[in-house]
Amino acid sequence: MFENKADPANPSARFDSIELLLNRYPDVSDEEVVQLKRWFGKQASAFEVASMASKNPTGYAQFRADHIDKFSILEMVLIALFAGAIVSIIVLVL
Repeated sequence: MFENKADPANPSARFDSIELLLNRYPDVSDEEVVQLKRWFGKQASAFEVASMASKNPTGYAQFRADHIDKFSILEMVLIALFAGAIVSIIVLVL
């Protein structure tokens, strides 16, 4: 199991540890997937995400497709509600 020994105050070490995980993806534990999601969602700057994309680790594209670039059920419900509200307003105006 991978243990993140990178110092959170050292972004370079954190970046390198995430790159190592992405090179092993999808052969990572559930805990490591959570770590990857946290990094992409909350810890990484836009520059770090762009830098990771340019390095293109082995599992980067698959991880993004599996966990980052798709809508959650909540997001889909909110989109449907918003679209329904727009259609309702248009129908009322006509």
